Amino acid sequence: MFKGHPKGLAVLFFANMGERFGFYTMLSVFTYYLMANFGWDESTSSNVYGIFLAGVYFMPLFGGLIADHLLGYGKTIVIGTLIMTGGYALLAVPTGNEALVYAALATIAVGNGLFKGNLVVIVGNLYEKKEMSVFRDAAFNIFYMGINIGAFFAPFAASAIKDYFVDTLNLSTAQGYNAAFALAGVGMILSLLVFLAFRKHYADADYRAKDKKKAATDAADLTPRQARDRVTALLIVFGIVVFFWMAFHQNGATLSLFAKQFTVDSVGREWFMLFDLPAFLSVIAAVGSLVFLLRGEVASRVKASAAVVLAAAIGVGYWRWSTFKDANFLDPELFQSFNPCFIVFLTPLIVAIFAKLAAAKKEPSSPGKIGIGMLVTAIGFSIMIAASIGLPGVHTLGESGRSAIAVSPAWLISTYFTLTIAELFLSPMGLSFVARVAPPKIRGLMQGGWLCATAVGNYLAGFIGRFYQSWELWQFFLLLVVAALISAVAVALVLKKLKAATQ
Repeated sequence: MFKGHPKGLAVLFFANMGERFGFYTMLSVFTYYLMANFGWDESTSSNVYGIFLAGVYFMPLFGGLIADHLLGYGKTIVIGTLIMTGGYALLAVPTGNEALVYAALATIAVGNGLFKGNLVVIVGNLYEKKEMSVFRDAAFNIFYMGINIGAFFAPFAASAIKDYFVDTLNLSTAQGYNAAFALAGVGMILSLLVFLAFRKHYADADYRAKDKKKAATDAADLTPRQARDRVTALLIVFGIVVFFWMAFHQNGATLSLFAKQFTVDSVGREWFMLFDLPAFLSVIAAVGSLVFLLRGEVASRVKASAAVVLAAAIGVGYWRWSTFKDANFLDPELFQSFNPCFIVFLTPLIVAIFAKLAAAKKEPSSPGKIGIGMLVTAIGFSIMIAASIGLPGVHTLGESGRSAIAVSPAWLISTYFTLTIAELFLSPMGLSFVARVAPPKIRGLMQGGWLCATAVGNYLAGFIGRFYQSWELWQFFLLLVVAALISAVAVALVLKKLKAATQ
């Protein structure tokens, strides 16, 4: 996977994976924690969720300025990692004090602001030389896999440690969630260790525009007009993707609530294979090994290894299946593992498709891919419209908080699959687009701008959560479909202008 890429990409891949494991361990139970610990309703919890995510993705704007003009990228990242670790430690403290929780959330947001965008800048700097620039899109797809490997294991880890503290130690549900927040801090420590221990592999890419004499780069200076046109193009893209993030980040808010309120809370053995970590990993291993066995150009020794893996996966899978009950309880947070799992599986396929299109000179531009991603987003939430037909509104559920009518997990899994395809067309391509187009002197700021657009979308994700509680379900998901379609049309209208500004 890393063949042909600088060694620094692997270091940044694993550093980012550790940080994202921590972040998504926290995020997978965050809404549930607010409801369990403070007794908040869906609307209040979703609003706090949205404000927090807005802060998380807005702060990189300031983190980019600090790195661009004061500390440099590497030092800023280290400081941000330490601050985030402190935020998770605060959140791990059992408390009924809302102010302490808000302080923890603010600390995490500040630390993330110093970390996130600046790590992306270093990834982009690895590909500044002309002979490496053709690998930039693929590099960001690979980098994005690191995010999602960490995010895949996070819900399982959060669920396991929560269950241990609640079921084995007989602590409250809220305290089980506190333990998950502590685990998130462990992920941050691992990220920092990787980033510092292998610095030599990315040190040459840890430079700012004013350090250009020290940097091995072929980047040309831009005229003031070229720089202005590029910034304008980036701002247009930022405005459009706000609506993607508004829709996509329902995964931690209303889609999580849908999993808890309207999806069956127990399944048979076959379905539970996807919700038990060892069983799920055996399914993944079996599918992966079958791919190698069925490919004609694979070497015989690779096929032999794949056959061994397949046999082992079948054995482990059958063992886990035999231990399951006829009805197995589902922790709703486990649904959030599907999106990162699909990212890991689909990324090589998407990269291969883009490579073939590029060879045929038919690959869409980065803004074009973003437009396609918005169309696929609309399809994803159309699935949720279909799933919602016949279900009651949230406001009718009463004290139980669950609907008497519950749907198959297949609806949410299908939605996550579709949204994953949309995400792969949009998010890593957006990061690559910003890395390629941003004027060198404000790269950190522009990566912060991309994340700031994400922040606005995340705030809106929480803001429109109130409609989930008061509207009919199908009406709420229709709103998301319409927003995605409007964004896709907007991309189409300005696509030529975007391509011209970035030549």
